[in-house]
Amino acid sequence: MRFRGLLLASLLALVAWPGASLAQGEASAVLELGFTPTPRAQIAIWIEDTQGRFLATAGLTEAVAFRGVGNRPGASQMNSGYRWPYGRREGILPIWGRRRATAHGARQFRRVIFQDRTSEGLASRTSNDHSIDNYFCLSFNRETTRRDALDAISCASIFTSDKGRFVTGDDVDGGYAEPWTGIDDGVGQMMPMPLHSFYPPRMDMVPCVVGNCYDHEDLLDFAAHAREVMPEIDAITMATPPGGVLQSVLFSVPEGWPGGDYRMLVEVHTEGDYNDVWNDVSYPTPALPTGTWDTWALTYGYAYRGQPSVVFEVPFSLGAQGEVTTHTDAPIGASSWRHWDLGYGQLAGLEGITDDPFGAPGSGADRFVLDGDGHRLSLTVRTLGDYAQPAEGEDPWGHVPLPDPDALIDPLNQPVEEEDLPEPVQEPVAPGGDDDDTDTAQPDDTPAVLDEPSVPRVDPEGDAVILVGSGDGDTVGAVRGLDVTHHEDRLRAHEWVAIRFLAVESDRPLHSYEVRVATRPITDEASFIREGRPAKTATDDAEGAVSLMLPVDVPAGQSIESAIGDLAPETRYWIGVRGKDLFDRKGPISVVEITTHERIFATVTACFVATAAYGTPMASEVGSLRRLRDRHMLTHAPGRLFVEQYYAHGPALAAVIREREWLREAARLALSPLVRVAGLLEGAE
Repeated sequence: MRFRGLLLASLLALVAWPGASLAQGEASAVLELGFTPTPRAQIAIWIEDTQGRFLATAGLTEAVAFRGVGNRPGASQMNSGYRWPYGRREGILPIWGRRRATAHGARQFRRVIFQDRTSEGLASRTSNDHSIDNYFCLSFNRETTRRDALDAISCASIFTSDKGRFVTGDDVDGGYAEPWTGIDDGVGQMMPMPLHSFYPPRMDMVPCVVGNCYDHEDLLDFAAHAREVMPEIDAITMATPPGGVLQSVLFSVPEGWPGGDYRMLVEVHTEGDYNDVWNDVSYPTPALPTGTWDTWALTYGYAYRGQPSVVFEVPFSLGAQGEVTTHTDAPIGASSWRHWDLGYGQLAGLEGITDDPFGAPGSGADRFVLDGDGHRLSLTVRTLGDYAQPAEGEDPWGHVPLPDPDALIDPLNQPVEEEDLPEPVQEPVAPGGDDDDTDTAQPDDTPAVLDEPSVPRVDPEGDAVILVGSGDGDTVGAVRGLDVTHHEDRLRAHEWVAIRFLAVESDRPLHSYEVRVATRPITDEASFIREGRPAKTATDDAEGAVSLMLPVDVPAGQSIESAIGDLAPETRYWIGVRGKDLFDRKGPISVVEITTHERIFATVTACFVATAAYGTPMASEVGSLRRLRDRHMLTHAPGRLFVEQYYAHGPALAAVIREREWLREAARLALSPLVRVAGLLEGAE
């Protein structure tokens, strides 16, 4: 709610701002989309003309764009769980996926499968196909992978996973397939694997070089392939937004777009969003064909297919100079779970979709929460220069073919030969004149080639390097005093760092601070976008790490402090920060370096009271209680607080108990329920 107030204040300041005009190099129109998502919402934002021509992706959340959850090893019906590493989530954002993939000149991504397992239904290892995974993990306790315990664990132990490889023509010719249990008839069959996918592969992996390294050589090509197919992918990737917090996404309209009517479409999905129509009974954990699913696939995790994704539409126009805001309240359609059907990824009806903000908040249509005026999305168009309108009856995009709803797709989503695909092109633009012989332009979202390289200067107020020349001019000042240090919580310093800097000067109302985290040097605008990922919060919240949002109302020169999370241990990071105003103009980038600490596992030898009660630290009961502490208490914030208080007062209490037999008996009696719980948990593991 605080951010909502800040945004409204900024908008009021903008309205009153004298002389807002088009600056050199500034976009002639900027779109600002506002929405409040439910927790864990995965979102795609794109723009089409009124006839359905796909023009640009404006935003795509990280799970799809960077973590590859839509295109990774594992059958598409495989169960889900906390940071589950396997199973292609074909239904995560299929409307966006199909429309992008079937747009004029677009390409599909190569599909990823397990390295050498006999079935895509095998979640457990059958060969040496693994390496350390710093993001995805599996719990080794079934109960903590259930839907009602989705947030009960973290990746407390080192986990290794199969990152997969690209499927080949030989795989298809050899009959490689995925197990599929029919939605209507429950019949199990093996479905042949297509060569292509709507979704990018995982981009976050660095090849393993130490220890058990069994990554396939294709892993080296995942990120490059994703960028080849979708060059703007780094620039439009967004971290998962925090639930219940107003979000604002800016999009600068590319030069050359004609005046006229357009529409912005927004697709949103959350995993396991059950209702009476879509739930784990109507879409259960698959079991057929027999022998193609293993124990891990069948008994760990939960059936994730709740309500499918829904799509909202906000119409807008590019016309006269000024500012116009429009709203939308209800979705225009939904997707389906029938990804082997001919029409998969096409907009379907809303039958069975929940729309009850009070009875079922955050579910179905309410994945975008209603605001105080009853709206779910708002779109503000700030036009800084007049757009010429097309003549009556003229189609300004007539040089671009209309979309073919069945393009690249056949009844079984069978492979499309790469050589049959059109050459990749970028966003179409209107003809520029008689000598214009092209219908493409460089995408606005791709980092621009600078006339001159960024010039690094040491910040006189700190250790950061300021990349002068990486901004859009003098409208937004540089971030000064940037300082990143190890987090004071030693048990989290392997994944959290503290950040502090001084609020920037800005001639116009500030929109946000863009913070990006890279494992390679940030030396200019291009590397800031290409190498840097949007920073996330350092948090123990059940929702997990989400997009880092910093206040924009702090007066220039005053300190802003926060923490960045979701980092890997013993890793060198470059952290870049810059300000951005409401016209999408950016300031210079300030960069610092830091290496995270090694991971410390909070296992303490002494178990004070239990040792005093049972007389020896080697007692089996003491061992059970120690494992209960390490495996279950230390994996969440309330448990860690309890353990911290125990360490503070336990030694003194143990000293009293140790000297009196009757107190030792009383302590054993008091601890016996915990010992039984510990035994039950161990038996379930």
